[in-house]
Amino acid sequence: MAITTTSTLSAPVQQSFSYKLLSVPTPNFIHKIPADLKKMKSKGGTTLRMRRYNPLPTAVVPLGNTGVTPPATQLTAVDIDAKLSFYGMYIQLNEQVMLQAQDPVLNEASKRLGVSLRQTEDQLTRDMLASTATVINCTSGVNGDSPTELTRSDADIAVRALLGNDARTVLDSIEGEDKFGTAPVRDAYFAMCHTDLTGDLDDVSGFIHKNQYPSPMNAMRSEWGAIGNIRFLVSSVGSKSLNASTGGNDIYNIFVVGMEAYACVEQNEYSAEFIYRPPIYDSPLALNATVGYKFAEVPRITNDNWVVNLRATLS
Repeated sequence: MAITTTSTLSAPVQQSFSYKLLSVPTPNFIHKIPADLKKMKSKGGTTLRMRRYNPLPTAVVPLGNTGVTPPATQLTAVDIDAKLSFYGMYIQLNEQVMLQAQDPVLNEASKRLGVSLRQTEDQLTRDMLASTATVINCTSGVNGDSPTELTRSDADIAVRALLGNDARTVLDSIEGEDKFGTAPVRDAYFAMCHTDLTGDLDDVSGFIHKNQYPSPMNAMRSEWGAIGNIRFLVSSVGSKSLNASTGGNDIYNIFVVGMEAYACVEQNEYSAEFIYRPPIYDSPLALNATVGYKFAEVPRITNDNWVVNLRATLS
């Protein structure tokens, strides 16, 4: 008796999983770089009071030989209050997802939360500067809008405003070296702006790209270059006001700051706290885990004369 056998091919594999995850877009976090970082002690209330004493007048009048004691000079101070606010976010993960998924979901969730935390801090500082900094509009450009595009003259006006208010530069100068295509860099204020402005920065007279610094390895990753006494940091989440110019175009806020112009106040023992709760804490059946962050912080300008918002449109 002949025996006939039939065989069937297994279903073809339709998908394979790549264990190397794709990169997640992460902007440059630039707005806390020049900030004066302060800590508020725990059990110290909700508000940090910062005090600055006002300068004393000069004593240019001779005392003379009359023996008469002149009147005393009064010592005065300015108090600046910063009230903390609390922020947080969490992700809920089902236990079966963590058990069966091929990619490390919990690890990736923690990484994404870390980026979210830093971006939240950056955005809070950015929005504070946009709403409270002294405004200088660019007026020397030729695009016919108001404000105009950024020019060297506008950058110099911002520098003169800070110098006139005795704002100290944030960065030391970089001495010139005998290298082809390089140029010395002056001691500088920091400017923080949107990446959309990089083309206009390149076109400004006297602009020095960071690869032309005598020691480019000392430049920050987010740094684009320098104009006179300003070194520019750029970010894709830099500040801009949509359709706000006279011509209906976006206005870009360029925050030019000196040393100790503004502060970011964090709560001691409560900054960047990560929290993981395993499924056992969720329900009687232990179905879901959570991972999240919370923090307490407030950004605050501490000297209005040492920070300006140089507003520009695109060329």
